[in-house]
Amino acid sequence: MKTYLEFILPKLPFFLEGLLTTLEISGCAILLGIAVALLLTAMRLSHVKILHKIADVYISFMRGTPLLVQIFVIFYSVAVMGLNIPPFITGVISLSLNTGAFSAEILRGGLNAIPRGQYEAAEALGISPVKMYVGIIFPQVFIMNLPALISEFINVIKMSPMVSVIAVVELTRVGQRLIASTYKPIPIYLTIMVMYLIITTIFEAFASFLKKKLAKFREET
Repeated sequence: MKTYLEFILPKLPFFLEGLLTTLEISGCAILLGIAVALLLTAMRLSHVKILHKIADVYISFMRGTPLLVQIFVIFYSVAVMGLNIPPFITGVISLSLNTGAFSAEILRGGLNAIPRGQYEAAEALGISPVKMYVGIIFPQVFIMNLPALISEFINVIKMSPMVSVIAVVELTRVGQRLIASTYKPIPIYLTIMVMYLIITTIFEAFASFLKKKLAKFREET
């Protein structure tokens, strides 16, 4: 243990810098992914059949193909188009497009759980569909599915190391560089695992806390 700490502690600033990048790319991907999920949900709710079909095909494609392949496709597509986009942005786009599809499925489950009477009551009161979804339906959907959404966000953090393949210097990439200079993979990867475990445990504890609070709220109401 002493030998491990003597080896790792001097390198801790590099790990923390990589962890910060991991949290930044994950946070940006989560926020953009929510926007993608809302757009896909709106397309599914649309009466225009082609929009509904496009959303379904997109979700099936993103959920049915490996994230790593999606990252490569987006990265090389950007290069072919001659666009000079930093790897960090490409990584954010890749993660957000992927998590947006999974989050859209979570939102669909929440919409199906809303009692039909609420839609009918809003229609009887003359509330427009836009105001109904924005002011009544979606707030309930987000509250009901917040634990599931947080679980999806945890998955984003766990999947973020994949962006290292396009030279994003996040936590795993930092570890790879340290291994190349020290030739000691076990303590470095062990440190990376511990850091990811700490972050995901915090999120999982928060999700568990929310589940208990929501269950208590439903019992009281």
